[in-house]
Amino acid sequence: MNSFGTQEELVHRQVEQWAVIQPNHPFVYYGEQRKTLTYKAFNDRVNQVANGLLEEGIAKGDRISVFMKNPLMTTVAMFAIWKCGAVFCPINFNFKGKLLSYPLNDTNPIILITERSMVGRLNDIAYDVPCVNAIVYSPSFRDHDYEEDSAKERLHSIYNEKDWSLVVSENRNNPNVDLNYFDMANIIYTSGTTGPAKGVVQSHRWVYGYTRGLRRLVTREDVVYNDLPLYHVGGAFANIARAAFVGAGIALYDKFSPTQFWKRIKDSQATCAILLDVMIPWLMNAETKNTDRENTLNKVHMQPLPNYHQEVAHRFGFDVITSGFGQTEVGNPLSSAILHGLDGKGTPDYLRRGYTLDEMTALLKDDGVPIMRGG
Repeated sequence: MNSFGTQEELVHRQVEQWAVIQPNHPFVYYGEQRKTLTYKAFNDRVNQVANGLLEEGIAKGDRISVFMKNPLMTTVAMFAIWKCGAVFCPINFNFKGKLLSYPLNDTNPIILITERSMVGRLNDIAYDVPCVNAIVYSPSFRDHDYEEDSAKERLHSIYNEKDWSLVVSENRNNPNVDLNYFDMANIIYTSGTTGPAKGVVQSHRWVYGYTRGLRRLVTREDVVYNDLPLYHVGGAFANIARAAFVGAGIALYDKFSPTQFWKRIKDSQATCAILLDVMIPWLMNAETKNTDRENTLNKVHMQPLPNYHQEVAHRFGFDVITSGFGQTEVGNPLSSAILHGLDGKGTPDYLRRGYTLDEMTALLKDDGVPIMRGG
């Protein structure tokens, strides 16, 4: 059950294998604090949390809600939950009041993992949610997300608060909980566009299938940029799980910044990213520079695809733009690709990492993806 082949659909098992195969290869770069964790260091840290949760009595199938903003700590929690055989149930960190109490009541988690800055909002709904055990992560004084106003806040006694540090075990060994591809991995809530948000149950195979098309274009040399929230499939799976499956790096940032975006790409040497909706015009509205094309970003997924995608690709030197249709319920069933680097205006050769344009074209054809030529 623990070989690389038979467990390939479990992303946390892949991380365990990469920790052996390439222990010193960077996995997570947390750009907000310029902190890098190699595959081995990340796997060790996750194991400590997973083993700590198991020592707390967490069992396979237990639901664990995660209400956090910090993407590094959320990533650690997500993989630790999977390693326990438990179910990752993230909550939109913007929620408060009834919007917050709804997913907690609906999911009815055995444990809630949160951070100190969220305590006030949880206290406001203390009598509207089931009694849960809560694990609270507190940033240190030197951390970028330390907030003096909330540092001394404590959860209402109904939550049975426990500090994150007390859950971290000394045991760094892989827990090796017996899991299969059909076991439940997540409950992810839809955006609620046409009605109340629905909790969508997803298996480990769902994550594997959802990421397949995007990760086919990614190698170990790549770095996936992420500033998307991890309560959504785009950030947690299309970016982080995608990188983990193939042994690539992931660059994490708290949120999108149009003024800092290209500096972040340079700092992290990111090669692929997802640009959603208003992100694209915000980047295009910046003052044009002669050096706009001199960046490492060569594979970009745009959703929805703007009519002016050709202008975006030529200005910033993207080799390939992918787009498609996806839902929390069904994954990513429709996809397409536009080749923009054929005219020599793609990513400069000296900055390109990962597959060449010809190699990506061959992979896309092999997958039966509709391919169009950029103008």
